[in-house]
Amino acid sequence: MSTLELRNQIHQYVDQADDVFLKMVYAMSKTYKNNIAGYGVDGSPISTEDLKKRVSAASQRVKSGDFITQESIETETEKW
Repeated sequence: MSTLELRNQIHQYVDQADDVFLKMVYAMSKTYKNNIAGYGVDGSPISTEDLKKRVSAASQRVKSGDFITQESIETETEKW
């Protein structure tokens, strides 16, 4: 089932739901949302924990000198 089909089906469930189901979905959605820091370019969620790990890894790469300067990128693109 595609994402669009899932959304449509869930909307139908919500439209017909009783209070118990709505409260359960609300609690689950709130918990899920609180753990999401953003989304990747492909639309996949990035958790707060994963984002912290990525930031830490990037910081370590910069500290160790593993990065590309703006000048080197400009020099490289001039060769294209």
